[in-house]
Amino acid sequence: MAYRLSFDDDVAGSVRACAREQLAGAVGRLQRAGEDPVAAVHEARKHIKKTRALLRLARPALGDRAYRHENDALRAAGLALSGARDADVLVATVGSLAEHAAGRLPADTFERLGAALAAEAASVRAGNGGAAALTPALEALRAAERRVESWPLDDAGWKDVLAGVGRAYERGGKAFAAARAEPTPERLHAWRKRAKDLWYHQRLLAPAWPALLGAQAEEAHLLSELLGDDHDLAVLDARLRDDAAPLAPAVDAERPELLVLVAHRSEQLRADATRLGHRVYAESPKAFERRIARYVRAAREERRADEPALPEPD
Repeated sequence: MAYRLSFDDDVAGSVRACAREQLAGAVGRLQRAGEDPVAAVHEARKHIKKTRALLRLARPALGDRAYRHENDALRAAGLALSGARDADVLVATVGSLAEHAAGRLPADTFERLGAALAAEAASVRAGNGGAAALTPALEALRAAERRVESWPLDDAGWKDVLAGVGRAYERGGKAFAAARAEPTPERLHAWRKRAKDLWYHQRLLAPAWPALLGAQAEEAHLLSELLGDDHDLAVLDARLRDDAAPLAPAVDAERPELLVLVAHRSEQLRADATRLGHRVYAESPKAFERRIARYVRAAREERRADEPALPEPD
């Protein structure tokens, strides 16, 4: 089953099926972590993020208490997996920066910085205890999967889903405005999380009009990627400035130039994200919700029309 909802009357069943699939996917990846721990953690975290986005979409039906309980549990599981993953992301960020800043510094500067950060990532993984350290997160995800059937969704309807997507869009627009007013790393990261919600929600609802909602989902995805790359640069900036744990002698002499390159690339990413943000959040939340509602209504009518008629009794 793909990451999407079914356009029938059983909203609760569709939400539960999607949640079970994502949580089972996370559990399965962690069970096979011995094959490739880095890939397993990465894929498991993606499944967790998809489930949390689904929770936000269904929040009006779930209620705040159930939503917070499940969301907190999944957030904790994700955080338990984040340490080594965050260290690996820094290595990839240096590689991307080297591509965009080619010629500005010697290539071996980026190679030495990447090597120093890769050594740190390996140390973090070793200190975390390897695949065995994933057991608490694995057990938490198994428990979350078992709880799905008891989610209070029996009265869930499409009005709840539409309210959820409208709320997420509104929160994203507000986060965008806050980031434009004061583009701090914290505000930009908050905007990124809301952009990812929109991307996931549009994927869940995309079958209502794949050509349009699929394209809009990709634009929301691009927006989240731009903001994610900027966030990774902010983490790299902080790491370079951390005198308590210097990367010297790897790059100490080139640190000022590296910080300039990080700042320049960050400005580019933020400008691109702002331009795209004006388009992604061009509608009012109410107009956005009404538009999605019309697509969902049409999809549901088509589904009913395609259902075979019951045979007439003899």
